[in-house]
Amino acid sequence: MAKIAILYELLGRSRGGIEAYIYHVTEELLKQGHHVTLFNVQDITPFDAAPKGAEIITLKQNKKVPFFNFYSKIFSLRSQLKKNLTGFDLVWARSFTMALAAIKIVGKNNVVYINAAPFSFYGQTTFKEKLRNTKGFISVLRTISWEISIISAYKLERRAILNSKNVFLSKARMEETLSFFKLNKNSSKILIVPPGVNTQRFKPKDTYNSIDNTLNLITVSRLVPDKNIQCVILAVKKLNSFSIPVKLTIVGEGPYDQSLKNLVLELGINRIVEFVGRQENVEEWYQRNDLFILPSLYEGFGSVYIEAMSSGLPCIAISNKSGKYSVAADEIIDQGINGYLMSENDPDELFCYLEKLYRSSELRFEYSKNARLKAETQYCWENTIIQLFKI
Repeated sequence: MAKIAILYELLGRSRGGIEAYIYHVTEELLKQGHHVTLFNVQDITPFDAAPKGAEIITLKQNKKVPFFNFYSKIFSLRSQLKKNLTGFDLVWARSFTMALAAIKIVGKNNVVYINAAPFSFYGQTTFKEKLRNTKGFISVLRTISWEISIISAYKLERRAILNSKNVFLSKARMEETLSFFKLNKNSSKILIVPPGVNTQRFKPKDTYNSIDNTLNLITVSRLVPDKNIQCVILAVKKLNSFSIPVKLTIVGEGPYDQSLKNLVLELGINRIVEFVGRQENVEEWYQRNDLFILPSLYEGFGSVYIEAMSSGLPCIAISNKSGKYSVAADEIIDQGINGYLMSENDPDELFCYLEKLYRSSELRFEYSKNARLKAETQYCWENTIIQLFKI
C-alpha cells in the first residue's frame, strides 16, 4: 500500500468541483487501503475537508507577506513541508504554490500537479482597462498590486507545469491551459483523468413518469452568473407559456441567488420554480426529477453531469464546438444518445430540446438508460485512481 501526500491550500468537498475531486480521490484511496495525508493552510478546517481516516496537517500562512508575493509564500510552505514531506511514496499537489514548494523537496517530475483553472487566467484584461475602472489613489494601488500578483502567478504556474507531471480533469481544460501558458503537450508528463461517480449512491429511481405527468427538471450548481441558470429559467417560462406542465428545481447556493429569484418573480413563474438551497442528500433530488440541465458558460469538467447520468437523467448542456465557451460537456454528453448539447447560449434552443423530450416518454426512457450505462462503464473512482497511479 502507498503512502500519499495531497497538498492543497483549501479543503472542503462543498467548495467546488476540484475540492470534491480531491475529497473523493482520498475516499477511494482509503478504501483501497492506502495511507493519505492532506496538507492545507486553512485557519479553520471545514467539516467536509476529508473523509474519515485521512490525516490532515495544517501549515501556517505567512500573513505578514503582501498578497501578491507568491515567492515568499512558496518559501514559507517549503520550509514547513521539508519537516513533514518525508517518507511518502507519492506527492500530489493541487495548487502551483504547493507544487513548487514540494518540487524543491522531492525533485522535478516527482510531483503530480492536479490542474484546475489557472489563477492568472482571471487577470486577462489589460492593465490599461483595469486602470480605467479605478477610482481614487487606494483603488489604483490595489489594481497595481493585483497586476503584480497576476504576472507573478503566470510565471510560477507555468514553471509548476513544466517541472511536474500534470493531471487535467478534461481535454478542454488541458488544451485551454496549455494554450494560455504557450506550452506544447508532452504526453509523458500530461494525463487526462476525469472524476468518477458513486453509482451505488447515485442510481435511477424505481419508477418512470409517463407523458401525462409534469416534466420535472433539475439543476445543481453554485449560483453564479457563469452557471447560466437564467437560460434555464427563460426556457421554463416558454414551456409554461405553451401550457406544457413543468417544474424546475434549483439545488445550490451562491451570490447570484437573489438575482435568479428576482428573475423568476419578474417572469411570474415562482409557482413552478423552486429554490431549495444546498442539499446534502442531492442523490434523492436527482431521483425526483426527469431531466438535468446545466448550460454553463465556464466549466472545467462538471461532476454534476455524471452524477445526474448515474441517476438515470438525460442531460442538457452547452457545447464548446463554437469555441465561444470554456466547457467540457462535449466529452461527457453524447448528442442524441443520452442528452443534448446546445450549439449556442439560447433559451429557444433549450426549449426545443425540452419540448421534444416532453412529447416522447419513450425517448426520455431511452436516454435515461443510455445515461446510466455510460456512468457505469466510463466513470468510476477506481478507474480514476488507476489513471492517477499511471502518471
